[in-house]
Amino acid sequence: MVGAAIESDAHTVGIDAILNMKGFAGNYGFERYSEMDVLNLGSQIPCEQLLKTALERGADAILVSQIVTQKNIHVQNLTKLIELLEAERVRERFVLIVGGPRINNAFAEELGYDAGFGPRTTPVEVASFLAREVARRVAQTGG
Repeated sequence: MVGAAIESDAHTVGIDAILNMKGFAGNYGFERYSEMDVLNLGSQIPCEQLLKTALERGADAILVSQIVTQKNIHVQNLTKLIELLEAERVRERFVLIVGGPRINNAFAEELGYDAGFGPRTTPVEVASFLAREVARRVAQTGG
């Protein structure tokens, strides 16, 4: 999986809590587990670069962190990534997750993401969603 705070967003606390080895709230981050191939790109990553890296690495999931902004720049950023994935016809290839301090699942799904997570989300919660979603997709496609 590949994760980043996209476009102008410089806040990495959330994405770091989920991906970095140290984790959050007593839960280790994804980097701790050898079964997971994880790359945390950090902050201010253009959507194009995030997609390019996800494709090059053969990622199954893209995790995005976004701070909610006054002028709804976060909506533009999140929509830009979805539109880019759809234009490249690779949207269905990835499990897309967005997180942030004011993100919730309904908002994420409305924008076209598979799930949204808010404050105090632990790596275990995100991993559980990923495992269920990947299993669902495998069952749906039969392989």
